[in-house]
Amino acid sequence: MAATAQISATVCDPMRLAVNTSNAMHISSCLNAASELNVVEILREAGPKGASAKEIAAPSQSNPGLVERILRLLATHHIFREVSPGVFANNRVSSTLDKGKPSSVIFANREDRLTGSNGIAALVEHTAELCGKSSVYLADSMLNPSDKLPFNLAYRVDEPMFSWMQDPKNHNQVSRFAVAMQGTGATEPPDTIFQGFDWSLIPDNGLIVDVGGGIGHSSLTIARKYPSLRIINQDLGPALEISKGHWKEHFPEHLDSQMAQFQVHDFFTPQPVKDAAVFMLRYILHDWPDKTVRNILGHLRDAALPTTRLIVIEKIQPFASLEEGSGSKTEQIPGAARPTADPPLLPNWGAATADLYLYDMTMHVMLGGVERTLDAFYDIFLESGWKLVEVHHCSGSQLSHLIALPV
Repeated sequence: MAATAQISATVCDPMRLAVNTSNAMHISSCLNAASELNVVEILREAGPKGASAKEIAAPSQSNPGLVERILRLLATHHIFREVSPGVFANNRVSSTLDKGKPSSVIFANREDRLTGSNGIAALVEHTAELCGKSSVYLADSMLNPSDKLPFNLAYRVDEPMFSWMQDPKNHNQVSRFAVAMQGTGATEPPDTIFQGFDWSLIPDNGLIVDVGGGIGHSSLTIARKYPSLRIINQDLGPALEISKGHWKEHFPEHLDSQMAQFQVHDFFTPQPVKDAAVFMLRYILHDWPDKTVRNILGHLRDAALPTTRLIVIEKIQPFASLEEGSGSKTEQIPGAARPTADPPLLPNWGAATADLYLYDMTMHVMLGGVERTLDAFYDIFLESGWKLVEVHHCSGSQLSHLIALPV
């Protein structure tokens, strides 16, 4: 993938590449439209022969001509297939957005159309809508510095995104975001959570606190394999209500035995759990700037036992150039090293890891967050009372498990 993308960039007319890149927002917006119009589900029911743009547009009463143009753009980028003029079918890419329900059910109950899905459609819609609108204001936020992030400029609000989501009028955004976070798990191999830290090291009845755990997808996966472990899923109220339903559906036994509990908690405030074996934060720290991360980790350090492990599950941003020399503060940490690509490929594998850098910009425009380098993680841990002691790079995934102990 890295090689073919680099060859394509090398042989493409540079001006054409630059202009096409500036127009890439149309791919995102068209994919969002296809998901909102439930095109994937309609085409799943149509089968390999596909359906005409008129048939696809009918349930939503959309413009058939525009639907055809949207799907042709996506098919040109290998999302959907145009099997004959104006007739489209799913392919392996578009099928990932399938919400898993009959199209008639989805159209009849739009509010619950994403519930119970694999989360990919929710992730695509959240990214294309909220992040897409916000990203337009990136340059404005840089040229006219203020405390406002691109998200704030786009939506003309002062509060952070997560606070904005708590407004009852944004309930659908909260619900979609919770399902989208499940979608981030679906983009990883199902056993990724077991590719890093060895969870069997936690003694029976040990307590894992899933800090900001959302629906608790990761902690539920761990508990199903290690049912002797206790779980507390912490988040704000609306997310926890969704989490309870998720656990009831997928692991009710753990609820019945009271081995899984739900605790409303704002991680910017002191941590109430004082006997945790593990504080786990998956896809949390990249949401926030350094000052805020020090606050979050500081509260966990204050509540930690000497034996408490901090397990941060994040993507570690590699450089697009080779690091010169040695002497990195992290080079002696077990598991820190990661393979790089040989020249002439970019050391970070180029397009094969592009989603990491796209997520980095998403974190910035929405929250002022950042996908950090390993050295940055090391520093911010130490500043918060934790020492990075080992790193596990998950096989088949860009995720890494960073393990820290109290200093």
